[in-house]
Amino acid sequence: MLNPNREIKKWFYTTINGLGFDVYDGLAPDNANAPYIILDDRASEQQEGKTGFTSPVTINVDIVTKNANFGYKAAEDISDTILTAINSNTQITLNNGFYASSLIVSAIRNLDGLNPLDNVFRTIITYKIIITQN
Repeated sequence: MLNPNREIKKWFYTTINGLGFDVYDGLAPDNANAPYIILDDRASEQQEGKTGFTSPVTINVDIVTKNANFGYKAAEDISDTILTAINSNTQITLNNGFYASSLIVSAIRNLDGLNPLDNVFRTIITYKIIITQN
C-alpha cells in the first residue's frame, strides 16, 4: 500500500479549492489573503486485515480568517460550508483502487491567533478517514 496521506491530501485540496477557498499544504505564504485553508497534521498507520490493508488517516483542515469585527463568525461560517461538503455521507474515491470506507468529523476547535492585535481567528476541523484498497 502506498502512502495514503498523499492521496487524501490531494482529494481534500481539490474538494475545498472547488468550494472557492485558497488552500495551502502545511503553511501559507506571508502574503496570503485571508480567509484561507491549511491542510496540516496528517497522520496514518497501516493495519493488516484478513483480506488486505487498511489505513486510518487523520487530517486537519485549518480555517484561518483575519477580521477585527466578527471574531470566529467568519471562520465558523466557512467551517459550515466545508462540513456541508465533506461529511460522513461523502463518498471518497482515490487513485490506485483506494477509497474511504469511513469518514467522521473527530473534532472542531476554535483557536485565537498568537497576537490578539493581528485579529486572526482559526477553526480547525479534524477528520478521521479509513482508507482501504479494492
